[in-house]
Amino acid sequence: MSLVEGKNCLITGATSGIGRSTALALSKLGANIFFIARNPQKAEELTEEIERVSGKSPYSIIADLSSFKQIEKAAEEYKSLNKPIDVLLNNAGIMNTERKITEDGLEEVFAVNHLAYFLLTNLLIDKILESGLKRVVNVSSDAHRFLKSMNFDDLQSEKEFKMFAAYGQSKLANILFTKKLSSLYQEQGLTTNCLHPGFVSTSIGAQNENLAFFARLIRWVSPLIAKPSDKGAETSIYLCSSEEVSSISGEYFIDCKKAKITKGAKSKEDAERLWKISLELTGLN
Repeated sequence: MSLVEGKNCLITGATSGIGRSTALALSKLGANIFFIARNPQKAEELTEEIERVSGKSPYSIIADLSSFKQIEKAAEEYKSLNKPIDVLLNNAGIMNTERKITEDGLEEVFAVNHLAYFLLTNLLIDKILESGLKRVVNVSSDAHRFLKSMNFDDLQSEKEFKMFAAYGQSKLANILFTKKLSSLYQEQGLTTNCLHPGFVSTSIGAQNENLAFFARLIRWVSPLIAKPSDKGAETSIYLCSSEEVSSISGEYFIDCKKAKITKGAKSKEDAERLWKISLELTGLN
């Protein structure tokens, strides 16, 4: 019997790439799939696909994770179901070629890739803690190595926006968030880990209309040299469903194994500082 059989798994960014592959794999293992999607048509397509492979109907919540209001609404909708969350997989992510601002006045990559993880997890933490598995899995990236440490002087890339630096900073934030969340709730049985999926051929960055040459080149070349999304999803699936990680928390994984991170990603001071700033930016008490 699978560890996630009959368990509730909530996934963001599930309609494409590794999120879709993970949702399908977990549904085949017997999990009850809940997912948050921005596009209703893609949500419907995934629903039909999950029903086809598992015979179970998933539950979809439509929300744009760049909007705090919509994240809060999505969390309320899930809470109204009166179901615990055994596994929360924060997977949704974007990469922008130019600086964009959300409706909340925040730089979009930082908002979607970090603050959405932070806000959604905190809004649903009670539902996670009342479950059997109590797992939070955050999709980060080795792109966190693009920076030595968090650039607290320019979190919103107001002074300078560079595509890879902005993306790398958001992925570094994922690791610091994972470590702080782990330390806060470990005594209550929560485990939270993060991962690098590898260089995966996905639709990330596809929302950019004016891709710079280098970014376009990556999109052309990546299907030739990148892992397919099914392969890239393996570590996400492992962290969501494996018994081997039941007592492991606050770690970073590559290819289903614990991996090294940068000195900046280990900083407890930076994790604490980022947590406080994130509380202020999201309006959480």
